[in-house]
Amino acid sequence: MSGRPVQLPHVNCPACGGRAFARSVGKNSLLYREIYYHCRNPDACGHEFVVGMTAMRTVKPTRFPQPLNKLPLSQWHAAANDRAANDDGPPSEPESSATVT
Repeated sequence: MSGRPVQLPHVNCPACGGRAFARSVGKNSLLYREIYYHCRNPDACGHEFVVGMTAMRTVKPTRFPQPLNKLPLSQWHAAANDRAANDDGPPSEPESSATVT
C-alpha cells in the first residue's frame, strides 16, 4: 500500500446539480460499497445522500484459478460503449433516413 488517501469518484448532487464530496463510507463488501456524499453547493443546498458502488461485470478475467466471486464476462468494446438500451445484447445499427437508388 502506498499510504495515499483513497480517492472516491466525484458526483453531482441529485437535488441541485452542484458538486458533492464523500463524507464517509458505509456498508462495504467485496462487490458492494456505500458512500455518503454531502452537497457543496455555495447556495447552501445541504443535501446528503448515499451512492452505491457495485462490481457489475468482468472486462479482463482474473489469473486466479478460483476467484472469490464470478462476474459476467463482457467484451471490452461493449463495456466502453455501455448504454442502458443495449445491456443484454449487441448494439443495434443506426437507422438511415436516406435511401440509396
